[in-house]
Amino acid sequence: MGIGCPLPVSTSVDIPTWQQALNPAEQLSLTAANFFSTMPFSPVISTVAKDGQKLTVHTTLDEGLQFKLIKLLRRYHPQLGAGVLVDLETGAIRAMAGYRHKDENGSILPESCGNLCLVPEFPAASLFKIVTAYGVLDKQGATRKTRYQVIGRHHTLYKYQLGLGKSRYRYQPSEISFEKAFARSVNPVFGNFGIDCFSPEELIDLAESFAFNRQLKFDQLVFASRIELPQTPFQQAETSCGFINTTTLSPLHAALIAGAPIVVNKLQQPHIVKRIVGENGAELYYHQAQKSDLQLVDKKACSELAAMMRATVKYGTARKSFRNFNRRRSFRKLEVGGKTGSLDMPNSRHRCEWFAGFAENPATGKMVAVAVVLVHGEKRTISPGYIASELIAASLKE
Repeated sequence: MGIGCPLPVSTSVDIPTWQQALNPAEQLSLTAANFFSTMPFSPVISTVAKDGQKLTVHTTLDEGLQFKLIKLLRRYHPQLGAGVLVDLETGAIRAMAGYRHKDENGSILPESCGNLCLVPEFPAASLFKIVTAYGVLDKQGATRKTRYQVIGRHHTLYKYQLGLGKSRYRYQPSEISFEKAFARSVNPVFGNFGIDCFSPEELIDLAESFAFNRQLKFDQLVFASRIELPQTPFQQAETSCGFINTTTLSPLHAALIAGAPIVVNKLQQPHIVKRIVGENGAELYYHQAQKSDLQLVDKKACSELAAMMRATVKYGTARKSFRNFNRRRSFRKLEVGGKTGSLDMPNSRHRCEWFAGFAENPATGKMVAVAVVLVHGEKRTISPGYIASELIAASLKE
């Protein structure tokens, strides 16, 4: 059985007073339901307003990047797939596409959910370690070189690893740096952060500073990514390391979380509508830059976190996915970082797998954030990190 998606209560978004009274969400709602997954693709939409006026909606989507993303999702045909690429300088969405396998038929997520890129029904998994890491760096004054003890295997989470129970086996504690614990996604270290560094309420406050439990401002309706208040110390550990499927995330939100550390407190509000033109040529709506509600203020913590995200791509859990990318001479000077995550979908045995990250070209100053989520069937077809690396390469190619 699939899980239910929340039903839209409204398609309206707040329009600043300096813009004319034409809601971009209403115009996008008139497009075909499969607009973000069809080829051939055009970034310009012809539609008709409620009053019968013919409108032309100019989107921020890049035709080449959109084509590439759709093609990659179709080529590797997961059960579900979605990807978003954001220009971090402007907040413009350059690519946004979803995919459903022909055999899925709404069995994992109902088709009524709509655009998969905006659906907060995917478990955040280890992407939540980005949130926890920032909180530890900010609150505890730690650095990426700070060392922590770990007991047992790195990718498990048992009570004895957290000091909450005993094991019948004797494990010799080992030490690991914060950077390696993040890059290699070491659950016990991040589980202990949840118990030792935060109260349940502080953990929720930290998540809400990353826009969990808050509706994102966007040109289309995006329901809030969710996190629940932990009820026990073990749930605190599960939440802080992402080893719990009640913490959920949308691909758009994941891209913003991954991009926030390299722009510090200058993250722009994401948008997909550039302008709307009436049939008489009059410009009825245009976008002006606004800051996102998701802002990270601690520059030192952001710098350390960005370095740990780069380590994830260099030698951590995303290394294999970026192997071909790193071999290309033209991309060796790019600064790329990210985080991987994987967890079963709620009420389903289908595996949900993530990559969310950023990339910067120091020569041009161009910065992008990307998030790709795939839900696999019996066989894993490709990693989301590989699709993300191809998108990054295409977007920053000189």
